[in-house]
Amino acid sequence: MISAVRGGAQTQSSNSVCSRPTAGSVVNNPPEIWHPDASHPVELTVLNRRSDPNENCYLANDSMQAPTLRIKPGEANLVVKLNNQLPGPANSESPDQDCQRDFYDHKGMPPSNSTNLHFHGLSISPICHQDEVVKKVIRPNESFEYSVDVPKTQPPGLYWYHPHVHMLLEEQMLSGLTGAIIVEGIGAYNQRAVQLPERVFVLRDMKLSRDFPASDTAQPANDISINSVPIRYQGRGQYDPPAVIQMEPNQEQFWRIANTAADTFFDLQVIYDGKPQPLELVARDGVPINTDGPKDQTQTVQRILLPPASRAEFILKGPGANVTDAKLLTLNYQTGTDGDNAPQRTIARIDTQVKSSVPIESPESKVESSQIRDNQFSGLSQLEARNQRMLYFSQTSKTESNPEFYITVEPNKPQLYNPHFKTPDITVEEGTVEDWLLENRTQEVHDFHIHQIHFLVMESTNTDEIGMILDTINVPAWNGDPHTPYPKVKLRMDFRGIKKNQTTSIAGTFFYHCHIAEHEDGGMMAPIRVIPSSVN
Repeated sequence: MISAVRGGAQTQSSNSVCSRPTAGSVVNNPPEIWHPDASHPVELTVLNRRSDPNENCYLANDSMQAPTLRIKPGEANLVVKLNNQLPGPANSESPDQDCQRDFYDHKGMPPSNSTNLHFHGLSISPICHQDEVVKKVIRPNESFEYSVDVPKTQPPGLYWYHPHVHMLLEEQMLSGLTGAIIVEGIGAYNQRAVQLPERVFVLRDMKLSRDFPASDTAQPANDISINSVPIRYQGRGQYDPPAVIQMEPNQEQFWRIANTAADTFFDLQVIYDGKPQPLELVARDGVPINTDGPKDQTQTVQRILLPPASRAEFILKGPGANVTDAKLLTLNYQTGTDGDNAPQRTIARIDTQVKSSVPIESPESKVESSQIRDNQFSGLSQLEARNQRMLYFSQTSKTESNPEFYITVEPNKPQLYNPHFKTPDITVEEGTVEDWLLENRTQEVHDFHIHQIHFLVMESTNTDEIGMILDTINVPAWNGDPHTPYPKVKLRMDFRGIKKNQTTSIAGTFFYHCHIAEHEDGGMMAPIRVIPSSVN
């Protein structure tokens, strides 16, 4: 059973390992672990639900499923011991504790049920025992300890953790292996947000519960859930009853939503009696939107597109007592002629009839603004780019049994990611910034992400994103017309890493890729090498 959860009761479908809430349950905040460090490490075990091999879970300290990890930047290391208890034979070789062993076979496949951890969005070192996922593989019945040095300048906001073993990413994320990270201190940028009840929502996707006939064209590519409460497809356009979010009438809340789905886009909107509601955006991808703006500044929108891996934090006013139909939904999103079906679905209905048990005061209010250093991305728009590069997405037809996906740097030719790579196509010096133009030359959307850093959006078809600091961005599908330009984004990549009086370095080798997990596993990923700065 889930324990240490703040919020109302949540009905479990089973008391077995990796149990899930039943459809229509009240949505609680995930359980939380505060300030894990060397003296209070997190024991995170990867387990399989024996009754369903497609369901896995993170169990922390023997009691909490997929907890939110709350950390203070620069105060202490985040220490996590990951135990892989997925099914598998005992290994005759000793565990790889220095991230040097190559476990991938000649076809690029890792050991079955192997795993690791990626700390998505954190500006941390890609070296062993921090955020090394290029070689690090944790086989079944093995353990590995992560000790992550989060810099003092890490922006306060919502981040997340998940496995990152190539060829197993989609399978493990669909099974439920994701969780949230909150870097505290958002009050330094928006004091109003931390005075409100806080909701943390982790969106996931999962394989369809059963097979449906091909004639059922309404079926989505995957089922979805919110904080593990499932919204499954039942056929003929029908779904499970939505989850339930409890609010007081007209109550303002601070919502932090992470799209941790393997493949699914969430085009979010809150509607009261048919009318879209204003969402006061506070942060995207862990970075306050007023990084270089006035304190407490927000941006009001009526919908937020979250491609896989992206996050949004916003203030929402709850429905009045007279509202009869209040709901959070994901709108129908067109992923292109070669893309997956992402139909409109109601994720949760908002209930004001039952007194909410959400805490009146957010735990963020306990963090002093004086503890937060200057945002590390401040002033990025004024810097001069060292280099300019052109990258593009391409792929073979999705009608093929094993489609191939590529991300390529001009003028190179497309090639699949190979774990036995030699020299990365891109080498960058730490302390610099670059401008990258990224084109989508396919008839399917792609979702660009790079590890260790964020980027400034300089040009985008989504004008709401221009000027934002993100770590993940959607690049729309091309329409296939040879006379129509390819959709593209222009990004200012921040490789500055070490800042004045800071010790965190991003020097090393890490990845950039499409964060649609099917595409990453299919080859749409490449390594980049960051070399230490030549300036002392």
